[in-house]
Amino acid sequence: MRRAYLIALLATALLVTLPLAVRADDAAPMAPAGYADGDWPVAEAGFDRPYLEGRLAAVRHTYTGALLRFRLASALSAQETAIGIRPEQEAAWRAYTNALIALVPKRDAVLSLIGAPDEKLEGPEAFGRAEALADALKDYAAKAETLKGAITALRATLTPEQLEAARVPRLARG
Repeated sequence: MRRAYLIALLATALLVTLPLAVRADDAAPMAPAGYADGDWPVAEAGFDRPYLEGRLAAVRHTYTGALLRFRLASALSAQETAIGIRPEQEAAWRAYTNALIALVPKRDAVLSLIGAPDEKLEGPEAFGRAEALADALKDYAAKAETLKGAITALRATLTPEQLEAARVPRLARG
């Protein structure tokens, strides 16, 4: 159950933080040509606007969610083999995997948060992004409930040995 919450949390975090993604850089961002370091207002805010705009443009033009769903499905397939899912457990396993894969953000949800490629530069109407975020979170809450139900049903079908095999160890703290 903790893993499901972690994945749901990560999916939500991805959806929420994607527009804010910037490269980690110890040095202050360099001002674009034509600006002195102190004259560039964005430099004082702590992020590199041209880099961010480029990253968001790449997401706008390429993100579909398909690659994330494919990678998640691959990992789940490997986990299915490692756990040893038997034929009588497949229905519960499929319900779990489908519910988990449904948490990968769809293109429309991502674009509603970061803006479509043809969106006006002024951005959406007042509070438009916050409203899009609320709609996405509401949708994810319903999907999370479906996932919780699928996890409960799956746990009931697995043997103690399979449950132990499904345990994911904690990462070491640094």
